[in-house]
Amino acid sequence: MSRRFLQFRVLSVVAALALASAVCGASPQEESKRGNTPQPRPQSPGPTSYNTNTQPNRKAGERPFVPGGPRATPHEIRRPSTRETLSSVTLQPGTRLVNPPAWKHRRTIPDMTYWGSRDLFAEIQWLSRRGFIPVSPLGDGVETLTDFSQQPAGWRAYGIAVPPGGILQVEVQHEKLGWFRLMMVNKWGNPGAGMLHAANALHPVMVTYTNPGSEATAVYIIVDDPGRWSDEKAPYTLLLRRKWDPSVDLSEVKVAEGLWGASPSVSAQYRRPSMSGPAVYPR
Repeated sequence: MSRRFLQFRVLSVVAALALASAVCGASPQEESKRGNTPQPRPQSPGPTSYNTNTQPNRKAGERPFVPGGPRATPHEIRRPSTRETLSSVTLQPGTRLVNPPAWKHRRTIPDMTYWGSRDLFAEIQWLSRRGFIPVSPLGDGVETLTDFSQQPAGWRAYGIAVPPGGILQVEVQHEKLGWFRLMMVNKWGNPGAGMLHAANALHPVMVTYTNPGSEATAVYIIVDDPGRWSDEKAPYTLLLRRKWDPSVDLSEVKVAEGLWGASPSVSAQYRRPSMSGPAVYPR
């Protein structure tokens, strides 16, 4: 009797398992295998993704293309301060010297925020893609001059040779001195060695440079006049004080080099000092 009962129980269990497999559609072994196998999932709608890597493939060390950058044509290069392109910049007749375009005329006295936003370094770099930046070379005998800024640019540059270890001090004077500042750069239009103090000052009207190198070099002084207060009737005065042996020969130093092209200022009035020898610093 018990034997028949056991057979009945076994058949009942088998029948129940068969019924469960039919309802679920697969055996437990098949379900286990299916769980270990990656199954494709339907795509659900979601936010669109964009490929942010838009740079083309390039060789190692190659500079990426930037609109308005080194590979851009003059028509594509935008002015740092405006949307103006280089194609609108004109050249002096028969030369590769650029005519620096106007900035927005400053109507109120410049403050620290304005001086910090008026980036002449970027302006010079931008203009150099069109041609050479005009600079007025100043000879060894010139220690005082009266001049006015280029119009309508509102600034003018001067090139001065300095021997190794030589000290040069430049000061601008004008009745409206708060509207002026001096800047000092190298042949590539950047603050070089010995010029960082002048570059970090927001409103310098006097700059000092000591040549730290072992060779004579040219430095470039920019008189910045955003209000365009200097003209023939009210020129600024530039004082140059040199502290080195006056017998040093600087005739081999090239001022028209790098980004710069010689263009002597026809408006400048030069005056030689009444005494000879190295300059005496009043400050």
